[in-house]
Amino acid sequence: MKKLKQVHFSSLRNNCVKKGADYTNYVDEMPSKDEEPSLDEMMREVDSLSNDDPDWIDRHWYVADALYRRFLDKGDPNDLNEAIRRGMSVVERQGRSSATHLHDVALMIWDRFTEKYDPKDLTLFVELLETALEKAEEDGTDLELIAECQANLATGLMEGAAADVPEPVRQRAIALWESALASGQLDEDAKRGIEANLALILSHAGASQEELRRVLAWGNQTVAEAATPEDTANAHFILAAALEGLHNIAPDEGLLEEAIEHMRDGLDLLGINHCDHPGYTAGLINLLKRLSRESGNPDHIKEAVCLGRKALKRIPDDDSDRPVILTSTASAILETVKSDSDLGLIDEALSMHREAIDIAPEGSQDQGIAMVDLVFACREANELNPDSALLNEALTQGNKALKLFSDPDLYRARALAAVGSVQRDRYRETGSLSDLDKALKHAEEALALTPKRHPERVARLANLAVLLSDDFEERANRSQLDHAIELYRQALSLPEPVASYIALRRNNLALALRDRYRDTENSQDLDEAIDLAQQAAAALKFDELDYAGYVNNLANALSERYERDHKPADLTEAIKWFNEALVVSKNRPTEASVYATNIGIALAARAQDTGSMDDMDQALLHMERSIDLLPTSHPDRAYRISNLSDAYWQRSLMFQEGRHHNLALEDAKSAVTTAQEAVAAAGSSDARLLPALSNLAQSLRWLEHLVPGVSQSQKTLEAQRQAALLEGITPAEKFGQSARWARDAEAIGDYEEAFKAFKRAVSLTTQVAWIGLTLRERRKLLTDMQEVLEHAVAHAANQRRLEAFAWADHVRSVLWRQGLQARSLAEKKEDEQWASLSGFISNVETDRRRSNMRPDEQLRLRAHEGEAELGQTVPDPYAYQGLGADGPIVLLAPGEEKSLALILKGDAEPLLIHLPKASKGQLREQVEKLQAKITDNECTYGSESDAIFDCLGWLWENVTAPILERITTAEERPHVWWSPLGEFALLPVHAAGIHPRRKPQINQRKNDPSKWPNMHERVISSYLPTILLVDSHPEAENGPLDTVLHVSVDPSEQLISLEDERQVIDNALPQAHINHLFDDNATISAFRAALPECTLLHVSAHGWLDRNDSFEAGIDLFDGRFTLRDLAASRADKGQLAVLLTCDSASGDFTTPNEALHVAGAAQQAGFKEVVAATLPVRDDSVVPFVTTLYADITAEPVDKTFAPAVAQAMTDAVDKLRMDSRYAVDPLSWVPYAHFSSHLR
Repeated sequence: MKKLKQVHFSSLRNNCVKKGADYTNYVDEMPSKDEEPSLDEMMREVDSLSNDDPDWIDRHWYVADALYRRFLDKGDPNDLNEAIRRGMSVVERQGRSSATHLHDVALMIWDRFTEKYDPKDLTLFVELLETALEKAEEDGTDLELIAECQANLATGLMEGAAADVPEPVRQRAIALWESALASGQLDEDAKRGIEANLALILSHAGASQEELRRVLAWGNQTVAEAATPEDTANAHFILAAALEGLHNIAPDEGLLEEAIEHMRDGLDLLGINHCDHPGYTAGLINLLKRLSRESGNPDHIKEAVCLGRKALKRIPDDDSDRPVILTSTASAILETVKSDSDLGLIDEALSMHREAIDIAPEGSQDQGIAMVDLVFACREANELNPDSALLNEALTQGNKALKLFSDPDLYRARALAAVGSVQRDRYRETGSLSDLDKALKHAEEALALTPKRHPERVARLANLAVLLSDDFEERANRSQLDHAIELYRQALSLPEPVASYIALRRNNLALALRDRYRDTENSQDLDEAIDLAQQAAAALKFDELDYAGYVNNLANALSERYERDHKPADLTEAIKWFNEALVVSKNRPTEASVYATNIGIALAARAQDTGSMDDMDQALLHMERSIDLLPTSHPDRAYRISNLSDAYWQRSLMFQEGRHHNLALEDAKSAVTTAQEAVAAAGSSDARLLPALSNLAQSLRWLEHLVPGVSQSQKTLEAQRQAALLEGITPAEKFGQSARWARDAEAIGDYEEAFKAFKRAVSLTTQVAWIGLTLRERRKLLTDMQEVLEHAVAHAANQRRLEAFAWADHVRSVLWRQGLQARSLAEKKEDEQWASLSGFISNVETDRRRSNMRPDEQLRLRAHEGEAELGQTVPDPYAYQGLGADGPIVLLAPGEEKSLALILKGDAEPLLIHLPKASKGQLREQVEKLQAKITDNECTYGSESDAIFDCLGWLWENVTAPILERITTAEERPHVWWSPLGEFALLPVHAAGIHPRRKPQINQRKNDPSKWPNMHERVISSYLPTILLVDSHPEAENGPLDTVLHVSVDPSEQLISLEDERQVIDNALPQAHINHLFDDNATISAFRAALPECTLLHVSAHGWLDRNDSFEAGIDLFDGRFTLRDLAASRADKGQLAVLLTCDSASGDFTTPNEALHVAGAAQQAGFKEVVAATLPVRDDSVVPFVTTLYADITAEPVDKTFAPAVAQAMTDAVDKLRMDSRYAVDPLSWVPYAHFSSHLR
């Protein structure tokens, strides 16, 4: 920006005398001209005046004025300093009351400021003019003085670059100048100066559209009224700047062209010999460069280069504007570089930048700009022809520029961006995390210094996003990746007239989304990544430098979709794009190395599916070539070598499958040695060590399989342990590696090491299934982890460790616990938006701060904000000692070969019981048989009952009888707390036994009960989805069941017992306040509104179980389904007991049984401590006798710490009456489904 013009009037005003003082008489009393004393004599005379002399002020002012005039004539700074000293003594003697004197001494101080640029002078200048304006406006008679004060004060306020002035100050300066103009008190020169200043200040970086429109008005007025060609030229230049600024805000065809025409007109008016002609020529070059970039028309950049070269020929080496022309021309030349055949042009540009640095004044702004431009040029040269010397030169010059641009302004922001980009380049070449960290720091500061509406802000957003993505690759910090995606989306939402830049940002966002997909497997991320990658690749031509990288990234995304969807067309297309990238990059070996390894991976994947040994051989050749193309010191060699090791392993598998044992063995050995090379090449980088170590362990396992007599177990274990203990990898990667570590340790019988490995895996559960993910993402991840986690619990149980109970609690009901956390945080922060993290709230408001983000992305960012308060740790195992439960706690853990029961009873050591006939596979078989019969609409009544009784008999014989033999006696009937894991949670363990199937057998049971052993005769059962509530959650105080919500509705009119059940409830609870939501009153909104006040909830309605989507299971009300999500998101903080007599209200999720994803679980999430619910479909005619007994027992018991056992006893009594009644005994759906669930032990 040009320096602002000051409205500086010719001299101090001669008529500014103190009111009442006869200044003219004082002059007349002086000797005649021939006898006129010198100024020094006058100063001595004035200095001899006493302080009470009536002429003291006038005479001192006269001397100050004379000194100032002599300064203006001869330029002696001592005269100026003395004039200011004497002038200040006058205004202070007057108490700063004279507007005229204040104004005039301020102008003296301005002259000194423009010589020395002492900020104290500027502060005093503004201070004096503020007071002068105040006094002049109070008087109100001297309108010209008011206008002069306004104009000069505005100049002082705006000293410096307009973009660095605070907005309120800038607005005040504008108002002062406009007021001065409107006064009509200024001469034409002053008016033109102010108009020029207004045009400049209003066209600052970040100016609004309205401000720039005003600039155009002022500029056009100045063009029309300018007195000289130079003033007209300056007006054209201002108009050009305003038009470019307007183009930044509202891109419109023609604005840049119009700006260029104004620049041409201005240059013509200045003339080629004018001192400012070179500087404005540089401005025209930059505009032409920009127009060429945005329009894609190469003619503009050719003109820019031609202009620059011509200017350099006629401008002498010592011209102050030569550095500017050099840097502008060099930048234009770099714009013409389109392929690796243009290295000569790059050398020319580099030479120009270096010359600019050499000839610019040392430490000048021009030198700093030249340094920064050289940094960018070195980067481009290095991309085409990698050379570490170029990066070192760039960093040397960039750091010098940062020292020069130490003030927090846009010059520093540009320097920071340049240096940060070079540091990233060096990080990519060396793997230095120090360089990455410095680059991140610089990019963050550069963005902070760039105003929101500045045209460079979009680039700064994108630069920081790239570095955050790099940091995620190195350290696997999810918050960095999510922040990167947020910044990419911000950048893409901002105006960008350069199509290639949009393509670049789409490409980079696609890469980040792919990284996130690999972490959480969100299909939305991958699908969007492919769409963006296709758009980016389509935007470039085959011969453009970035084309190969874009189509490579598209091919990678297609390969990942092939892994997900298994559609061969995706892999075929990916291989095509990889080949194209390889061809295009043939002269850029480092880049070509990437594409060679990627095509190798794709060919290997196709070989695995098709069995094509040709594809596998080609895959290995490409991978070997990729290593050869890479410099030996390049950090990515570790990745390339790891890929080669994996390919050897895959080919070995294929050879072995084809019975070519010797070839398989040879490749297995190659896989091992190659993986060892990869480990050595990876250095200390966790990201590079992960594939190297993992592949090494994999190859060693395979080698031991091929050569059984040669043990590789210890080497395998060591490599796998190292991989599992890496910290700079994602939680999912840590989990997977820990699971393999545990498996390897178990394989050699090292159970202590296996325990350590399982401990790490368990601790990662809630990091993998992170609360920032969607509910469905978390559920899928928990399903994927389920087998390992159950194995971990079984491993700890097999060693009779208390950790088995702690681990079981940590890996179960994860979604419910996270929901409680989100709710607690919402209450703490008094912001319900935090509750949306639970995933159960569907009506989440969009975060207006992040309107360009998907809703799931907004939740991720919110979770990062609350990270410190949302973490979960594994419970302390010693918390399970001496729980004080009223009966034994039985943890049921399924196992591959056998299942286990670990029992806690008082303070005794855990009791371990093996269940050899109830393996995980056998349990799954029972679950599948039971579910098949119950859900089969063609199933007959008899076959359905037989299936249930068969299952109950199998459970008795193989699960519960062996347990009860060890923990009970015939004389007692203890309360047993069942804590089932995995498939156990899907089976009616509480009802196991040998039961009558036909009515004649009922009498047989009466005559000889010993032949009909069952759970109900031996124990009172309750289920614990988790044993202890790990995370704090405020619970309702124990209290009477005095506020009842009774929901009773049957839109289908199939529940024949509904009216009788309603009467039973009313009769059983005569003292309670009962809110009846019957029939058409049982609406979703009414149910939700009534829940917070009830202590007892009783629901009689149809239940809905969606086997494909458990979250949509629920209760059918009059106007729709109240789903599991709805109930879980509700608040029932006073809730003591929920009785949910709907079909399948406690049927577990088949794929994720440990999560208790059923209506009973949702009721506990809402706040109900105790729940009675149905684990299977329930027969309607059994409900009335069941609730009659249930409430008769419950209402006789106090609601205190013994309430849970009381509910269990009441429910058992109610079931006993049904199963002993001949009308219901042989129909298992009349009594088997009923079960008691307690949220946790207290």
